[in-house]
Amino acid sequence: MPNQNYMNDEVHFTGKYSQSIYKTILMAIKPYKKKLLICLTVGFIGRGLLLANANIIGKWADTLCQNATLCAKNDGVFSSFTSANFLLLLTLFSITGFLFILFFRISVARMGTHSCARLYDETTLRVSRFPISFFDRNPLGRIITRFSSDYSAISRMSGGPLSEVFSITFDLILFLILTLIASLYFLPIIILSGALNYFVYKINKHKMRQARRDLTVIRGPVIAHFAETIQGAKIVRIFGKNKKFTDRFTALLDKFLVQKNKTNIVISIFSLQMAFVNVSILFVTGVFGIWLVQNKSVSIGSLGVAFTFISLTTTTIQVFFEWLSALEDALTGTERMNDYLCREIEGGSYLPSSTQFQTAHRTLSYKDELKIKKSKVLDFSNLNLEVKNLSLRYFPQQTLVLNNISFTVRERERIGVIGLTGSGKSSLIQALFHLYPFESGNIYINGYEADLGQLKQGARYIPLELFRSSISLISQEPTLFLGSFRENITINKSISDEMIIKTARIVGLGKYFDENKNALDMEILENGSNLSSGEKQLVCMARCLLKNSPIVLMDEATSSIDPFSEELLVNACKTYLKNRTQIIVAHRLSTIEDCDRILWLDSGRLIMDASPQTVLNAFKQFKETQYH
Repeated sequence: MPNQNYMNDEVHFTGKYSQSIYKTILMAIKPYKKKLLICLTVGFIGRGLLLANANIIGKWADTLCQNATLCAKNDGVFSSFTSANFLLLLTLFSITGFLFILFFRISVARMGTHSCARLYDETTLRVSRFPISFFDRNPLGRIITRFSSDYSAISRMSGGPLSEVFSITFDLILFLILTLIASLYFLPIIILSGALNYFVYKINKHKMRQARRDLTVIRGPVIAHFAETIQGAKIVRIFGKNKKFTDRFTALLDKFLVQKNKTNIVISIFSLQMAFVNVSILFVTGVFGIWLVQNKSVSIGSLGVAFTFISLTTTTIQVFFEWLSALEDALTGTERMNDYLCREIEGGSYLPSSTQFQTAHRTLSYKDELKIKKSKVLDFSNLNLEVKNLSLRYFPQQTLVLNNISFTVRERERIGVIGLTGSGKSSLIQALFHLYPFESGNIYINGYEADLGQLKQGARYIPLELFRSSISLISQEPTLFLGSFRENITINKSISDEMIIKTARIVGLGKYFDENKNALDMEILENGSNLSSGEKQLVCMARCLLKNSPIVLMDEATSSIDPFSEELLVNACKTYLKNRTQIIVAHRLSTIEDCDRILWLDSGRLIMDASPQTVLNAFKQFKETQYH
């Protein structure tokens, strides 16, 4: 079972694998169950045809044997077979078996890969709906590890190696059958071989499983530190912290390598024990076989077939348990992906009707999805926002970042929000989007609350997705993604190119279209690194206009851009957002002087809610007392 405090630390699993892991695997292969059964049948028959060649060769050898003392009687089905008949039969079995095995391996590898992809997609679907607090407490590298190293452990086994495991299983079953056909005397040796190998696997299983689990846990901090270093590479160089970060990475890597060596030693000891058991079994088989021939209990041909299969069986049993051990790598990866698959998602979120894994999360029907998309419950032409007795803290035991705040924003009202650093301005913005659960209080849009599963009697609710869709945000840190200009600026794919270009010109991005007719296909690099801060903010402004939400939040949107871009942004807001409700968190007080009202926050409390002149004068006097 995982630690309950998993949000603050990496998950440490111990003991047996949870039953939910096997349920997850069954869900992953669900669409391919019938195909898999057919493929396993074909593979078993194909492997049987190939291995049966040894028995045919044994019968052929008996027909050629001239020593009456050592040779078996030439009777039965093969008594009339000539060498040409035997050769033809061997050729037929070989070609048919090869084609069956080829079909089996390719089909199983494809199904395994597709099943693995289903697990990845379903896990991603849920992670995208995790609470924001999850991403606050878990380093990026730790999350990346789940979708890289842990996932690759699954994908490595889901292709060719998976068909290899099935093939080995077929071999063991067929070796047993074909050896018994040759002679029943060797049954005790086969049973002994299987029992001893299983005993060796049993005493090593838990050590190997825990070693692999520890290895996956230690791998996370290495990747997390590397990701953190890459993200802050400029600052690391500017402040000359290269050595510090390199030393820390080396220390983390050393811990990983130590655990890697421990894991390899445990696996090597297991392989050595298996090899010793199987060498001993072969020795016993050889001595016992010679004794049987001398006592005329078996023929030379039967001994050859039996010894061949037993030697193959002992080797295959060893390989089988080694593969079974390696399969636990994939199970460990599945265990960690399953941890994400089954975690709680954000309150009010739901899985789409297209989801294919049945978990405890709320899943909407296709009909309900359409109902939400077409909902007209919020009248965009007459929209009011009310915040009532709102208190918020990010983590338990932490000080309240918002403390019993109440205010109302009427239709088309322009509200400014000011306060010193840490006063709760950005926290208010995040609360309006319900990014964190409230300590207490409510937020209403036209009298409706976001449906977070609370369902109080007498209250009216709308889906969280619809609640959020009524609000647009222009943040102080513009977020752009690797892709085209069109992909970054549009929310709805149905928006025409003409509308996109018109909106881009409105916010001051017209120069791109004057210089290049194909500007919509212009590539924007990751984080918009090929654009200036002002240009990135203008792209976000255009995105906001195209979303056409009735409420617009601006979280210090002009704090990091040049005066020219700031003027463009402010003028665009005044001109094109005048018919929308605006809440502006201000860094520069000059940008909110013409607001209808201003809210002054301090230490998470609402100090004043009044006209701009009244609040700004009081705030300026307060700042002077703080600095003198």
